[in-house]
Amino acid sequence: MMRIMGQPRMILRVGCLLLCFACCLSSVNAQDRPSVTVRPADDSASDVLLVVDGKIIEVDSLQVQRGQQVMIWIRDLEKLGWGTVESTDPDRVSFKSKSVTLTFVKNHGVAMVNSLAVRLPIDTYTRNGKFMVPLSFVAKALGYQYDFALRPVASVSTTAQTDVEKTRNTLQGKVTYGGVGVSGIVVRVVDKNFVVIDGALAKTDANGQYVISDLPDGEYMVYVYTGDNPAFFNRASKLVRVAGGETRSVDPIPLGRIVTPLTPAIGAEHVSLSNDSIVFAWKPIDKAAKYKLVIRESGSDKQVYSTESTKPEVHVSTKKFRPGTSYEAQVTALDTNGEFLGGTAGAGGKPWKFTTAR
Repeated sequence: MMRIMGQPRMILRVGCLLLCFACCLSSVNAQDRPSVTVRPADDSASDVLLVVDGKIIEVDSLQVQRGQQVMIWIRDLEKLGWGTVESTDPDRVSFKSKSVTLTFVKNHGVAMVNSLAVRLPIDTYTRNGKFMVPLSFVAKALGYQYDFALRPVASVSTTAQTDVEKTRNTLQGKVTYGGVGVSGIVVRVVDKNFVVIDGALAKTDANGQYVISDLPDGEYMVYVYTGDNPAFFNRASKLVRVAGGETRSVDPIPLGRIVTPLTPAIGAEHVSLSNDSIVFAWKPIDKAAKYKLVIRESGSDKQVYSTESTKPEVHVSTKKFRPGTSYEAQVTALDTNGEFLGGTAGAGGKPWKFTTAR
């Protein structure tokens, strides 16, 4: 390994590889930013040599972590003239530049870029009381060019980006029900761990189409959440990767409508067995050609009764039930092709439970 300034150093070059970022972040010309020497933060020597706009900057707080991620003390970013640090909570720190506010949480892998939640390449942490953040993330968030070579040098270029360089990624697709586009459905973008990307949402148009832009490079799913759309089950698309300002089409998301039970009521106690039958009824749903009703004892796979009906109502003999027993009923709605349209069970639906009595 070559020696620089009397000590072995790893060199990171930042400048060749341009990466696009999530927000529309304006850059500042190099001449508007001071080039300063940051004094050593502690007595330990850094393994990284930082070069900003072609000038060597001494920053001994730098560390190289797993995945060859370079971490820097957030206060050193302030000394570089990139912005200011604000913190009223030792576990939460904000870094503000002229164009963007970055908010970090200690030991957390997601940061806020203005109002957009973005996953970090590595979790933040503290070292000797210093709040450490990934240098690549900060540089790209500010609209700078960043390149990291595994041999001794790291470079950041703060020259302004062109409009092409600032392009962001877009996801587009369609939400359907029974094969037809559905309007007014709220869709959100989540990562592979179902962490919602703040601000990345849209509502489907009259044809069920949606477009979500301003996404950073990464892997995402488009998510239909019953909290936004109470009549439908949760649904998620396949994982889609976008990078370099591209527009990707997502496979259509088929919705499942939640069937609402009427009688017996969900959780009903003392459903009488004194009559000849119990009436199971539910609200009809659009496009349903038939319904399947299955009844089991609660907490068991034992099937008590099953049938199919073209109407949203079935009469079941009371001889099928035992008094003082809890049951669970499930309705599944199918279209003319036998394709699933909805039901009482599923992500976002509630089990249809009742208890019998004489």
